[in-house]
Amino acid sequence: MDVELGQVVKSLVGRDKGKHYLIIGYEAGRVLLADGRSRPISRPKKKNPKHLQPYRCMVPEVKERIRQGNLNDTEVRNILNTFLTTNESYPHYLRNSSDSGS
Repeated sequence: MDVELGQVVKSLVGRDKGKHYLIIGYEAGRVLLADGRSRPISRPKKKNPKHLQPYRCMVPEVKERIRQGNLNDTEVRNILNTFLTTNESYPHYLRNSSDSGS
């Protein structure tokens, strides 16, 4: 499964099942996830990429800010909130075809 920095994903397995995160890095075959609240950038969640559902949502500016280390938790929360509200309005545009109506 190909996932990129700055991509929005949903957890499919574990205690955090159903939560949305932003990919902020990689470490030893795992992806590092942040949501800006329970998982801030300073303490990211490590998760197997097979346990994630990636969305097509990608903001190039965010990817660059992650690489530079200029992203903060408030921005992560804003990105996820914008994605979730837009996702409700335009499910056919931002969702994967495998994510039917949740």
